[in-house]
Amino acid sequence: MSDIEACIERAREALHEQNAKEALRILKPFKKSLKTTNGSNVLLLQTFANAYLEDGQLEKAYPLLSRACEADVEGTQGGSEKFFTLGQVAGGQFGINILLQGVENVSREAGDNLNQEQIGKIVSGLLSMVEIWMTDLCMEETAEAQSEELVSKAMEISDGVSPEVWSTLGSIRISQQRYKEAVDAFIQSWTFFEMRKQEIEKSLNDADGSTYEDYVQLLQPLLTLAKMCIEMGLYDISLKIVSAIKDIDEDNLEAYYLEGFTYYMISKMEMFKNTNPTANVTAENIFEFNQHFKEVPLSLNNESISEVVHEARLALSFASKIGGNCDATDEVIYELLMGTKELLQELGGPLNDKELMKARKGEAEDDNDNAEFDLDNIGDED
Repeated sequence: MSDIEACIERAREALHEQNAKEALRILKPFKKSLKTTNGSNVLLLQTFANAYLEDGQLEKAYPLLSRACEADVEGTQGGSEKFFTLGQVAGGQFGINILLQGVENVSREAGDNLNQEQIGKIVSGLLSMVEIWMTDLCMEETAEAQSEELVSKAMEISDGVSPEVWSTLGSIRISQQRYKEAVDAFIQSWTFFEMRKQEIEKSLNDADGSTYEDYVQLLQPLLTLAKMCIEMGLYDISLKIVSAIKDIDEDNLEAYYLEGFTYYMISKMEMFKNTNPTANVTAENIFEFNQHFKEVPLSLNNESISEVVHEARLALSFASKIGGNCDATDEVIYELLMGTKELLQELGGPLNDKELMKARKGEAEDDNDNAEFDLDNIGDED
């Protein structure tokens, strides 16, 4: 193995351990050579690009990804993953073309016999194209037809059991104002996500193939699905999804926020029904309720919502605690913390530490865990 090959291998190991800065340190001796002798070294270009991406340096990763794709058009040297990454980063029609090249490369490699990994890559590529058509290219005349065609292909290739495809289909149906179909799609998505989660858990317990990384990769699509379910009034399913997320990451700030927000919306819906007993909120008119829920006053002394309000305060109080150990300069974290604070003000304020400790210990007893808890360190990865 040459020096450069050994360097790339070590950098990849550092990236696998989520240590992008160490990967960049390992690669640094070859940085200048990217402009000269190693300007067309696909593996080095890819590894540098991946390290920059993991380190949040998109402006440095983008040109290296572009060069890697140009130097390995058919993906025979470094695989086709770089096409999917570049396509998502680039967006627009250029992104569509790059993603299509990646899909074609995987299909060519597979021939007539696609394995599960190849199916996953192709489906991911098709769904990334759908996302671009629904965002960057949404004003194009063919945007809707292209999205329909791509999601149909993804559904066919995945044999109708991909939760990501169902979730994307639900988003398309919302944009088309076909709300009942959107609800059905999100329910299907959760069904298949739940099955996948259980399969991964069994595989992990049996040490049979799946990795913890497979488990963690469920987080983002589940968070997205939970938000869509809240939007469509699927509150019970949203709570199930949040519970699944906390199984994977017990101190996930956004999960606690979404749990609190779901209970908050349940309390709002209950108050709305109390004052409008003849109203029938359905998938077809839930968006009208969503536009005006802030106008619905909460009567915190109303017994019909007291338990739900308590659950909302509990989840949001934990979110506030977890947020105290997060980087508040991060834009997403900041917005979650501000949203948490605003909701708690309307709900009667956060619960005290004694109540939170009691709830935390109660969860542990359910799991037969007698560990002691330090609320100040919830969410502190260190």
